[in-house]
Amino acid sequence: MKNKKLLALLVTAALSPMSSAFAGNIDDLKQEIAKMRADYEQRIQQLEQRLSTAEADTNAVAEQVAMAPALKTTNSNSPNAFNPAISMVLNGTFSQYQNNADDYALDGFALQGEGELGQEGFSLGESELTVSSNIDQLFYGQATLAVHEHEGETELEIEEAFIETLGLDNGLTVRAGRYFAPIGYLNERHAHAWNFADAPLIYRGLFGNQLSTDGVKLSYVLPTDFLFEVGTSVGSGDSYPGSGEHSGIGDWLVYAKTGGDLGIESSWQASLSHWESSPKDRSYSGGHSHDGEEEAGSAMFNGDTDITNLSLVYKWAPNGNFRQQNLTLISEFMYLNDDGSLNHGDELASYDGKQYGGYLEGIYQFNPQWRSGLRYDWLGSDHDASDNELLADAGLSHHGYHPQRTSAMVEYLPSEFSRIRAQLNNDKSYSDEDWQFILQYTVSLGAHGAHQY
Repeated sequence: MKNKKLLALLVTAALSPMSSAFAGNIDDLKQEIAKMRADYEQRIQQLEQRLSTAEADTNAVAEQVAMAPALKTTNSNSPNAFNPAISMVLNGTFSQYQNNADDYALDGFALQGEGELGQEGFSLGESELTVSSNIDQLFYGQATLAVHEHEGETELEIEEAFIETLGLDNGLTVRAGRYFAPIGYLNERHAHAWNFADAPLIYRGLFGNQLSTDGVKLSYVLPTDFLFEVGTSVGSGDSYPGSGEHSGIGDWLVYAKTGGDLGIESSWQASLSHWESSPKDRSYSGGHSHDGEEEAGSAMFNGDTDITNLSLVYKWAPNGNFRQQNLTLISEFMYLNDDGSLNHGDELASYDGKQYGGYLEGIYQFNPQWRSGLRYDWLGSDHDASDNELLADAGLSHHGYHPQRTSAMVEYLPSEFSRIRAQLNNDKSYSDEDWQFILQYTVSLGAHGAHQY
């Protein structure tokens, strides 16, 4: 028993110095940990301060970007958005008609401008050169030159040349210069963006293919969950059917456009537009004879002309992926009313004319490289004049035919920059039924922006 007590005393004596040493080490560790904690807290405070400064700088930049005018991108791949984007579209055709193209006519309509059939055989078609760019933080500019064949001659014309505002508040945009009038769906699209090689009959009969104007356009997109745009345009009235002499503003137009999505696979758009002009000495000429009649002469119209347009568009794509497969349905209806007089020399007659018509087309892309389409268009007219001879001189006589045409097309799309299209028309625009075949290629060189809806 005494031995055990002695052993305990010896162990206690031996461990006493070691316990003191351990106590000293623990105090040192506590001091090191306290020092490290102070260092980390200081570094964390510094990092938090830097983070707070960075967030403040980021918010300031975001506010500046939000307040700055938006720039319209002309080429997403360009490192400098202010360099002009240059593009060219080549659009050649081969056309073959059953009847003589020089005898083509639309019963009840006087064809003007480029409204007649295109050149038979090989033709350059209509090719375009476009230059566009942001001018500065306030304006965007675009000019399009068109080269085409007309009456056996190659013509160069300025198709569009305008400036447009950028980043005005509340969805407001102003355009000034020469541009396609915002009437209907197809009119504002260049010919290479059409779904068929030629214009619908109603565009051919009323505008000579397209209606352009030199003027100012104002558009406003309302802040709604769906698309709702209203706008107006005032112009010189130099383009048919506004052509003639004017005092002040030559034509004006108002329109409203709306649309939206139907789930993730479908979308729609509808528009209503109204155009008016009061031309003096608008020329009606170039009519063709019918059933042995003498060749039509010419006459002048003085009075008021107005056109109303209604257009509807529906698009569908499985799961919203338009690159693989899609369907597009487009329909337009137009109604023109002339109220005034016809004159030729000393002859004068009161005149009340109505021309109307529309088209329906469906385009189905069944894989990324192939599309097919069908189109049906029709026309009607009702002319009342106190002198039928002047009506005949103007090429507006109605012979009981109701122009109509059925078209079918198929096209191969090697890429988004090229297209080869074959189209067949069964045209019943006048007494002689005509079969028309058109083979067309369209290629795009250089920068090319996305097309409208």
